[in-house]
Amino acid sequence: MSLTSHTGSRTAAALDRTGVVASVGCAIHCMIAPAMLIVAPTLGGWWVHPATHLVIAAVVIPVAASALWRGFGAHGRRWILAVGALGMALVVVGVILPWAMPSSGAVEGAAYRDCCPTLQRDAHTGALALRIPPASIVTLLGGIALVTAHVANLRSARGRCASHGPKASS
Repeated sequence: MSLTSHTGSRTAAALDRTGVVASVGCAIHCMIAPAMLIVAPTLGGWWVHPATHLVIAAVVIPVAASALWRGFGAHGRRWILAVGALGMALVVVGVILPWAMPSSGAVEGAAYRDCCPTLQRDAHTGALALRIPPASIVTLLGGIALVTAHVANLRSARGRCASHGPKASS
């Protein structure tokens, strides 16, 4: 019996592992965005710009699609494919939202204020508050769905070889 996953290929398992790392990396990216804006405003501006999210999604989506489709071909579990598809859709919506929604004024003169969490200073009290825009929430939910699907893909493939064929849908 082969120790590799999905279709008997180490590539399939590597794609799922890459997908998990990329999805967790996206979550970390958003969590440290406010700190980046404070510590290194210039780098922080690039770090949280919507174009950066577009580049990340351009890597995450093909990796996820390939890994999940290969996994589905091996195990046949539709729920894994559905959760992965939902995750990919949410990531795409998260990328589109900053461009589609009006600016909130979190960071003067910058469009990136609507894609990552930022710190806002209240004009009246001077207090700092964390602002979490809808795009950030949607993207995080998409990342959680993708991690779930990738891990399920890896677990479904554990100990299988390609000659056993797909498992009945559950």
